[in-house]
Amino acid sequence: MKLFGKTTLTLAREILSYLPIILASDSQRRHVHRWLRSLIQENYLLREKVPWITFDALDYLKERLFWKPRVFEYGSGGSTLHWLRFGATCVSIEHDPEWFALTRDRLSHVDEVDYRLVLPEKVVGPRSPDITDPALYLSAVPLFQGYSFKRYVSQIDGFPDCFFDLVMIDGRARPSCIMHGARKVKKGGMMILDNADRVYYTAKTQQYLGDFTCSSFHGVGPCGRRMWRTDIYLKKA
Repeated sequence: MKLFGKTTLTLAREILSYLPIILASDSQRRHVHRWLRSLIQENYLLREKVPWITFDALDYLKERLFWKPRVFEYGSGGSTLHWLRFGATCVSIEHDPEWFALTRDRLSHVDEVDYRLVLPEKVVGPRSPDITDPALYLSAVPLFQGYSFKRYVSQIDGFPDCFFDLVMIDGRARPSCIMHGARKVKKGGMMILDNADRVYYTAKTQQYLGDFTCSSFHGVGPCGRRMWRTDIYLKKA
């Protein structure tokens, strides 16, 4: 028997291997029920309209996100639908045509989202490119070796500085997204960096984060078989 593309036996093994780790954590065991639901519910993120960040970061965000924010996001899906719950106007940038089509179907009657498919461009670059360098617009994913995400990242440049209440970075070329996105966050606004435990995202971007204070949320999240970290940066007023 298959359940959402996996056999029930495979899913059961994944749950049994990771569940004890969550239960052993005093801070994370409270998330067990929604973690389990995220694994067995098809298209959980889209159905539940939640961003793919850790549960602790999501709870923090829900307490601080106000009505009708201006949002810019690199990466789309459940997060896009989540912002709409707060009456947001949203600019969403996506690089994956299939995911773009799937999400767009759920936004067909929504006027508040400027949804853009921006594909990477083939470039000739160094043999050993530095993925930490925000000026190179690179993704660490092997599929995109030899491609530049400069046009993708630069979509935010069409907006004034200090324009957005929230900038979400959960897509490609994240060091470059930090470089372009940080100055677009208004004072008192937030910038979210998911998978922040990947240290190369911030290895060469600290100069763009000087006006922010950072809260880190390491733990379990939806659909995950491991713990990871989501950082939420608050721009100083």
